[in-house]
Amino acid sequence: MESIPTRASLIKEEARAGGAMVATKDIMATRAGLEMLQAGGNAVDAAVAACLTVGVVEPASSGIGGGGYLVYQVDGKGGVVGFPMRGPMAARPDMYRLTGEGAVGSFGWAGVEGDENLEGFRSIAVPGAVAGLCEAHRRMGRLPLGEVVAPAARAAREGFTPSWFSLYALGLLAGKLFRYGELRRVFMPGGEMPTGDVADPPVLRQPDLAEVLDAIGRGGPDAYYKGDVAGAIVSDINRNGGILSREDLASYEPFLWEGGLELRYRGRTVRVPPHACAGITSAMTLKLLDGFDLDAMGHNSAEMLHTYISSARLAYADRFAYVADPEFADVPWKGLLSEEYARRRRESIDGTTPPLYEPGDPWAEEGRSAGKKLAASLPAWDGGTTHLCAMDAEGNAVSITNTIMSGFGSGVVPRGTGIVMNNGMMWFDPVPGRINSIMPGKFALNNMTPALVLDDGGVMAALGASGGRRITNCVTQLIVKMLDFGMGPQEAIDSPRVDCSMPFTSLDPRIPQDVRRDLEARGHRLQVIGENIVQTGFASFASPAAILRNEDGSLSGGVDTFHSAYAEGL
Repeated sequence: MESIPTRASLIKEEARAGGAMVATKDIMATRAGLEMLQAGGNAVDAAVAACLTVGVVEPASSGIGGGGYLVYQVDGKGGVVGFPMRGPMAARPDMYRLTGEGAVGSFGWAGVEGDENLEGFRSIAVPGAVAGLCEAHRRMGRLPLGEVVAPAARAAREGFTPSWFSLYALGLLAGKLFRYGELRRVFMPGGEMPTGDVADPPVLRQPDLAEVLDAIGRGGPDAYYKGDVAGAIVSDINRNGGILSREDLASYEPFLWEGGLELRYRGRTVRVPPHACAGITSAMTLKLLDGFDLDAMGHNSAEMLHTYISSARLAYADRFAYVADPEFADVPWKGLLSEEYARRRRESIDGTTPPLYEPGDPWAEEGRSAGKKLAASLPAWDGGTTHLCAMDAEGNAVSITNTIMSGFGSGVVPRGTGIVMNNGMMWFDPVPGRINSIMPGKFALNNMTPALVLDDGGVMAALGASGGRRITNCVTQLIVKMLDFGMGPQEAIDSPRVDCSMPFTSLDPRIPQDVRRDLEARGHRLQVIGENIVQTGFASFASPAAILRNEDGSLSGGVDTFHSAYAEGL
């Protein structure tokens, strides 16, 4: 899938295949997945191999020190394996000293002294990736685990030439590399950035990580969460003031949700993860949109964008007010997803926009009033994540989002492991007494929402994105573009998008001036995203990957043009 320059833009050619396909953020990860399919594995084998490999070749974005979600449809059965990061048992609501600053970091939480919740040893939450990926493989994979882990271990041991995107990330995150010695040792061998030329390209090797991956291939998740690897992780973190314990690692168990969270949209079933993630926010956005005729409005017309923005903002308002780990908060799940609540919220969408989108009252649909209601964890507004998809020739499909949070996560690589550890404590509100405040063993509200779309013929699409709070708007817009407007996955990814995760609405500069003026007249605050507004060096929208089954049974794949992402099929 090569980039094709045009007079107006840069696009990627849509990948096509007759039987199976893998779409990831790096060619080596995609081909690791294809290797599994060629060896007789299924979509689960392919997705797990690709996820482990992308963690090696794009270590700033994901890896076995993080966590995520896997949405699947295998052998006619579907569901979700959840493996998000969890707060350590030693975590406390007041574990960080506040600076008094109102908004710090990409999540806009209150400031913490030393940014201890954003990076460093005290920012590390319990990683879930190995537990979740291995559990999915144990239940649904076909090939031996060692064979599935092998491409990632091989890439770590033999080395690889970093993609242009990974080299860009290394440069962008140079400050973190210099702050953390082991991180610098691993990714700046000899004290220099990996450099070279066409004749002599740089090769980055990670032998310590290769040893850990080999151990996982032989011994499964116990090789990571117990024994020598766990001891090395915990001892280095604790020696430097962190709070992760061996008990935290040994007791971690992934979630298994049969069916996952499902909703109907345009006559199809959309499946996303439940619980304290962005799945419910995506579901609520689509439920609101399902009551409007977007096709009649026209793609990216002022009326259509006003309807989309209003729906997304109503879903966001409820998200920050109500959604949290249900073990620690009374969350009105049924009310939020009820048809009556969607109808009531939909009725509030008219031709204008309110000064502030307020949360609704989903308790009425549950026939009760709120119990102990905690204060909303609403950030004061002012990454590191990956997404991949796999479909096989038998109709099985997997959609995975995995993250270590910020670029290179916490910045911590426990000595002798090669594992880049997450900074998952950044997900928590550091102010005590709120719905997403820190508690021992709590799962923080996160932004991941990998998705499958199913019709009468099985899986129609697998999709998702990286990009923090921008993920849910990206995923729901791709579904709208493919289902309402008949776009293929690459066209949907490359077509102009908006994002509503900030107080203003971000717009692609290709959206016409007359549409912008119309939206502003309706009360929308807009900011056109261009050369001067960047998040990771490129336009600040989420970075997606998607696979679509066409009417003739063939597959089409699309990935982010402004990334070294790659889709290929068999």
